[in-house]
Amino acid sequence: MMNIAIICMGKHQLSPTYAIIMDVTSVLITGYPKFSNFEYNISEKILLLLKEIDFGKIKISTELLSVDEFGSKFTANKIKSGETFDVIIHLGFSSKSTKIRFEKYAYNEYKMTKPDNSGRCMSNGKIIDNQKRRHQTNIDFSPLNYEFEKESHIEWSEDPGRYICNETYFNTLSTISEKSRNSDVKVLFVHLPSESILDISKQIKIITRLIKCMAKPFVEVVGGLIFDGKNRILSCRRPKEKSWASWWEFPGGKIEFRETPQIALSRELKEELSLNVTPSKIITEQFFNYEDKYVKLILLNCGIIEEDRIKLLEHDEMKWLSKEELLDVNWLPADLPIVEKWFIEGIPNPHQY
Repeated sequence: MMNIAIICMGKHQLSPTYAIIMDVTSVLITGYPKFSNFEYNISEKILLLLKEIDFGKIKISTELLSVDEFGSKFTANKIKSGETFDVIIHLGFSSKSTKIRFEKYAYNEYKMTKPDNSGRCMSNGKIIDNQKRRHQTNIDFSPLNYEFEKESHIEWSEDPGRYICNETYFNTLSTISEKSRNSDVKVLFVHLPSESILDISKQIKIITRLIKCMAKPFVEVVGGLIFDGKNRILSCRRPKEKSWASWWEFPGGKIEFRETPQIALSRELKEELSLNVTPSKIITEQFFNYEDKYVKLILLNCGIIEEDRIKLLEHDEMKWLSKEELLDVNWLPADLPIVEKWFIEGIPNPHQY
């Protein structure tokens, strides 16, 4: 099994360097049977259709949860018992939805207006005593926003209701927040509209895309924008023994757990260029979709640095590039959009940031 949040170990190989250990990604998808006066539950139909799809290296497990307290705790109890997943997607039906809703939050409260399938109707109270008021989904928003930016049938929601869907979501998020060994599993609740509003063929396509998106590694990296006294910027070439050999990049690397971009870049520049630098403000951010991963590059201003302070420890060559020379080297794909923009608009002024 591959754990999405810890597979990106070492240096960013793309921009800057990192390495990924590829393996099977484990994804749990849950749904519900019919409840209340509804004739069926579309989430149950989606589960059946997902079983017919080949997801390659993504291992799909499905569970039909009962619409009651037991069902709301089922996923949380699986985690507590030691089962591990890389991604958990809870699917549920909402009669009020006109779009597929990605739920940002789960709330620690009951406000049931109708009984569940066991006859229980909790009109008030907390789901878990001595717990926070709400949990936010722990997914990375950037990949989903990128993937579904132009999708008119999807919206982010901050109100999952206060029925079994919310109870399930809160129990799952609460459990992974308490157990550090499960903190890397990504959890999202998705509310589905009726088939009469959005055809099930469209819904299954969107859910399939969502699964692939959430199962794809996402890494945040930092790059240093280093100037010389002539307002040229530093580019470094990757050595032959590394992946993407002879491609050029901004020096930097992967943001490690609990690091800020500034701390991460300061560490990386020490490792790569033997520089003691305190980066200032973020100049720009670039999201890029590689075939096997998503990358978010955060570029920070490092100011003017004399060349004799720089010692190449991981690259085999460096160049100072003026605006006119920016495209003279072969930039890594994630870095290139930034450079192309500066080639047209000009290199930022180091004193502006």
